[in-house]
Amino acid sequence: MKKKLQFFTFTLLISVVTTHGQPAIKIFAWQQQSLPGTVPVGIKDENGNPIKKAAAITNYFIFLSFKKNYSIRPVQVFIKGSSFAVDTVIEVKKTPVQQTNLTVPNNPHTKILVPKTSNKVIRISPAEKTDSVEKSAHLKNLIKTNDVVVAYVWKEQRYFIAVKTIKELDPMFHE
Repeated sequence: MKKKLQFFTFTLLISVVTTHGQPAIKIFAWQQQSLPGTVPVGIKDENGNPIKKAAAITNYFIFLSFKKNYSIRPVQVFIKGSSFAVDTVIEVKKTPVQQTNLTVPNNPHTKILVPKTSNKVIRISPAEKTDSVEKSAHLKNLIKTNDVVVAYVWKEQRYFIAVKTIKELDPMFHE
């Protein structure tokens, strides 16, 4: 009788944890520098002002992978301590997600951003930086110890998923 009670208690505990816990989600985060081309020296705009070289831009590629029957809604992204709203969420139709760098035409480099999976995969694009919001101690600790933290809503509850180190892609050079 005691073993049956222990088994029943263990089964009940497992079912409570799995129904009320955070869903199983994988996160993939990449960054890529987009470097502007060179500006010829001595060129001026239509007002006679010298044209300055544009600054480098960092592009972020953030993906979430989860079961197809889950309904996940990303609401905020924290990248290296800065808070961003979620601009767009795009469902990826085919995996693996790859990126090919054609900087050297005879020697293209292909990186797999998301491996092949039967799960649903979405790409999150961060928008402009948002103002500081009220952060719990748990969220502050996540932001401090991880490069990327994604806040999302699942079953009307707010959860967080993080990646310790954002991976670097080869820079993209423009002419």
